[in-house]
Amino acid sequence: MSETASDQRVPVTATIRLGADFEHPISAVWNAFADTGQRVQWGVPEGEEMVCDIDDFRPGGAIHARCGSPGELEFISTGQYCSLEPERHIVTTETLTKDDEILSTAIITWTLTAIPTGTRVGLVDQVVSFVGEGMIDGHRNGHDICLRQLGEFLSS
Repeated sequence: MSETASDQRVPVTATIRLGADFEHPISAVWNAFADTGQRVQWGVPEGEEMVCDIDDFRPGGAIHARCGSPGELEFISTGQYCSLEPERHIVTTETLTKDDEILSTAIITWTLTAIPTGTRVGLVDQVVSFVGEGMIDGHRNGHDICLRQLGEFLSS
């Protein structure tokens, strides 16, 4: 029996830590997460699209979204809200697939902290890539973009 390239891959793991400060109250930042309509506006890189088919924003609630190129939405994100503490934190799982291949699985924690100038958002993504280091870079770059776009969204 011959091995395929995917059989030879070893999972790659990383813990990505990012953050940003926003000159907006925690309530505004929280609402940008909690409201699906707001989140799909800032939650994917410019030029891409996200459609949330299921967004049961509560502890134990499911998430199912399609994202990627407009009209194609080639990536499927499925997960669960593990813990939500309004205006404090969101902990989710996320498994990303394309063409029925699992690309990555992650536990993502967002924290919101009041600071004198507004809100500090912290993000920790504990990710396992099944398709190499490029997926780890994709998580990091995607989160960087989302944090920047969240700031732009809140200021618009």
